[in-house]
This record gives sequence, C-alpha cells and structure tokens, in this order.
Amino acid sequence: MGVANGLNHLAINTKDIKAQIKFFTEVVGAELCALYWMHGATKTFHGFLRFSDSCSFAFVQSPHTVNSKAEPGEAAADQPGAMQHVALNVDTEADLLAIRDRVRSTGHGIVGPIDHGFCKSIYMAAPEGITLEFCTSDGRRIDEEAWIDPEVMTLAGITREELEAFKHPAPFVSQGGKVAQPPIDPSKPVLKIPIFKAALTMSDQEVLEKLSETTPPVQPQRKNEVKAA
Repeated sequence: MGVANGLNHLAINTKDIKAQIKFFTEVVGAELCALYWMHGATKTFHGFLRFSDSCSFAFVQSPHTVNSKAEPGEAAADQPGAMQHVALNVDTEADLLAIRDRVRSTGHGIVGPIDHGFCKSIYMAAPEGITLEFCTSDGRRIDEEAWIDPEVMTLAGITREELEAFKHPAPFVSQGGKVAQPPIDPSKPVLKIPIFKAALTMSDQEVLEKLSETTPPVQPQRKNEVKAA
C-alpha cells in the first residue's frame, strides 16, 4: 500500500479536441469513453480516450489554452500539446488513503479524495509545476452512455455518426510489421526531434542498426564472475 501501480490517464491541453479524438481513435486505436465539462474548471471540457480499463489519455479544451509554436518540451502549461496533469492508478480507496498518508507524512499538502462519479481522486503539486493526481475506479469500467455529454458533443462539433465511430474504432489486423513507411505528408503530424525525423526516410533495418544502443552505461561485475576470476 502507498504506491501507485500504473498510469491511469495523462491529460493534455488542446485547442481542437475533435481533431485529437479523431487522431487517437482512427490512427492509434483508442476508444472515446467520456466527454463532459471538467469538474471544477470554468468553461473547460475534456474527453477520455481509453486504451484499457486502467490506462487512458484525456484531452482538455479550455478558452485559456493559447496558440503556440513551441518545440516539444518547451510548451508552457496552458499551451496546446502541453501536459495538463498526470494521473496515476491505484486499485482501491484504501490505497488512495495510504498514499495520502504517505504524502502528508513528508510535509507535502494533498487534496481529496474527490468523488468524480466514475473514480475518486487526490491531487498534489510536484516539482517544476507538475499537477499530480492519484485515482481509483475500484475496478469499475466507465459508462460512456452516462459520461458523454450531448452539449459538449455539440460544442466540439461531433455528430452522432462520428461519435459512434470514435467509440468503436474500426478493427485492425496486423500484417506482422510488413507495412512500408509512407512518404512524409506535411498535412499530418511529423516528428520534430531531428534524429527521429531523419529516421522517417530510412529503412526499418537502417533504423534498427543505426539508432539502437544496447550498451548500458555501467558494466556490473556479477558475483559468479568475481568467483571465476
């Protein structure tokens, strides 16, 4: 008790929640499972994209989010693409309270639990402006029929037909890694980190050979090696 056991959700700011939902459902295969006004935040709504019952992305759209041309890692907390908060998963409310005890025993403040209807959460600040959430749903799956708000759907420009497609992405059958790299398309997001951007024009084998680095920084001397010496 007293330690999170995984990522529950990562919340990212966006200027266009529909575009993010479309990308993460159609391209990445997540399922839209919630879309509603964000509790405690004025004129702000968010949508949850489920990868599994204990791992999601949440996109947060707010009038405070500003346009930015910042490179990765440079975005401020209110810019699109920047992390709004990170939520770590725990199994039960007892685990949640154990984490609260642990945090408070070190002299740090932490708020909650707050009941969001489908999960309970506690919140604290971490270094460098990170807002950290710990949450538990006690193993309950979120009910998308209850947590997709028609008013927010309209504000996001999502039709009923699009909603069904976002909730149930088309099935995909892997070809065992045989799909070739497509040509770079400027209309689609492109990797900005130079080494990865250059790798988009390499073969998969070249990427494996040129970018892999398997040597650890320290070479541990094992006990059996010491004995053999």
